[in-house]
Amino acid sequence: MNASYEVTKAAGGDVYVGPGSATLLRKVDAVVFDCDGTLIDVRDSYDATIIKTVESMLKEFFGRTLVLEGVGQEFILQMRHTGGFNSDWDLTYGLILFSTAAIERAGPGEEGEAVAALKRIVSDFASRERLEGWRSVDRYVTSARLESKAIRDMRRLLGYPGNPLTSKMAATFDQVYYGAKLYQRVYGAKPRVAYGTGLIDMEKVIVTKKVFGILTRLLGEKRIAMSTGRPYLAVEHTLGKMLDYFDRDASVYIGDGDIFRDLAPKLAKFKKPSGESLNLARRRFASRVMLYVGDSGEDRLMVRNAGAPSGTILFAGIYGSSFNEREQISYFTKTESDLIVKDVNQIPELLESAKA
Repeated sequence: MNASYEVTKAAGGDVYVGPGSATLLRKVDAVVFDCDGTLIDVRDSYDATIIKTVESMLKEFFGRTLVLEGVGQEFILQMRHTGGFNSDWDLTYGLILFSTAAIERAGPGEEGEAVAALKRIVSDFASRERLEGWRSVDRYVTSARLESKAIRDMRRLLGYPGNPLTSKMAATFDQVYYGAKLYQRVYGAKPRVAYGTGLIDMEKVIVTKKVFGILTRLLGEKRIAMSTGRPYLAVEHTLGKMLDYFDRDASVYIGDGDIFRDLAPKLAKFKKPSGESLNLARRRFASRVMLYVGDSGEDRLMVRNAGAPSGTILFAGIYGSSFNEREQISYFTKTESDLIVKDVNQIPELLESAKA
């Protein structure tokens, strides 16, 4: 860990405060939250859906699959650290193509070799920033000489990029994630495969109502916003009445563009790691020092990409919802995050202490 960070204790675990950040925390007048991995633990929902969809598509294509349980989570974390994978559809697409190449290289019946090959491919891909999601995947496949007939045939099967009404991969993903009933509510169409209860119901809300009560007292009414790749309906399904604390006009639900095609052009500029959603909130709140709280590479990059003057937008990185806390802390210190916390519920205590 970078020695310049001050390590303190707060309820829930260690907190790492970057040089000069304690003074700036005193001046915070608005807070923006990421959702997945920040307000909600998605390891048993979105992350599990990625793995299940990858395995399902590989099984359909090859007649066999790779069992990624226990290793897939590390691949997901590595790809998210590249900064371009706020869309779990993009991440799923990448893992499927990389798995296809790994299976080809290992040959039939060599699952251990295929997983090892996949690990090498993902590690190489994640060794630098990849900021354009599925486009970054396709460029890497070409530059790494992974392109093949099997890769091209797999792309045709997936039908991606696309939404669940046009892409088999996206449809499989959302049917697994939402389940039959919520999928029909979101898309107005019956799922092709009835998965019953969706993995969305495995989600655990991390944030407590107490957080919003304290922040309202410290900052004032409705000075909290959200920037998330989720559609609004999916956020509402899990957070429910907690959404009443957020300023809707300062918040961005990027996933609405995948459901309501007329919103797609308007929401495109907000796709992470764009900093435009932070600029929107900053203007809406007329904020002088705003805090953004997130858990991933694209969240960290958003502050840089907002182009705001130094110290205008601070970043707090969450490490407690990661499959590898040590690696997450290392990433956030290397990228000079202002604050690194185990749990979102520590934020009010830290702000309260700074402002005392």
